[in-house]
Amino acid sequence: MKNWFAAFLVFVTLFTGYTQANAEEDRDCPQFSSGEEVANFWVSNGYSATNDPHRLDADGDGLPCETSQADLDQAAATLNSNDDSDNSDTEMNTSTNASEGEEMPDTATNNMTMIGFGVALLLAGSVLVFRKKETN
Repeated sequence: MKNWFAAFLVFVTLFTGYTQANAEEDRDCPQFSSGEEVANFWVSNGYSATNDPHRLDADGDGLPCETSQADLDQAAATLNSNDDSDNSDTEMNTSTNASEGEEMPDTATNNMTMIGFGVALLLAGSVLVFRKKETN
């Protein structure tokens, strides 16, 4: 039984280290130097009051790190002007644009720790079931 417990600890340790090493860096308000920088980050990633993975908008009013609406509007205008200039180059060649597509959003999770715990529980349950069958 001690060998199983030791293997479980090694397994959990490996998966916990993997998750921490590959986790996306969480951003907090003090890490930004200005409201303009926060607004550019917010708008370029398409965040909103309902889509805030970094929890920059704690009160849910749509203003990250309590920046002004003017900063958000300026960032959105800058992003739209950049998109318009990019689109003017690709409007003539729509077949290339359709075949390349756009970058997929980061919606998947990288929670290997929970997967590891699930596998470990499955293994522990299997061991207990087989032991019970052997004793009967």
